[in-house]
Amino acid sequence: MNRLTTLAAAAIEIATIASKALMRRLASEIVARRNGPTLTAAIHNGDLVTIGAHLTTLGADTDTVRRYGSTLGKKVKAAHLALTGRTPMQVWTVGPHGYPIQVSVYSPADPSLTEGVTGYDRTAHLVNA
Repeated sequence: MNRLTTLAAAAIEIATIASKALMRRLASEIVARRNGPTLTAAIHNGDLVTIGAHLTTLGADTDTVRRYGSTLGKKVKAAHLALTGRTPMQVWTVGPHGYPIQVSVYSPADPSLTEGVTGYDRTAHLVNA
């Protein structure tokens, strides 16, 4: 590689690192804008819950939420689809690595939450406790 190619590669790497840092810094604002004020308020007030928030309410620690939240989310989504015939509403949130991601939200009283949690052996103890 010549010097110009090396400098170009370094510039691209620096730009990538800077854009990732900026995305992490602005993630909360990006999420709030994408969701809009109504959804943001509903999530903040607890009218809609994510899988992570529901697990936290059940007493799960942050490591349990991080390790099993994604798989549990798929199980709860499948339970919701089976019970209602519809997929759950999707919203934006800040993911565990600091980037905006889409997740499903549910009413706190949605029976698919309990069905999904009890149907997943890694989280069933939270409901049965």
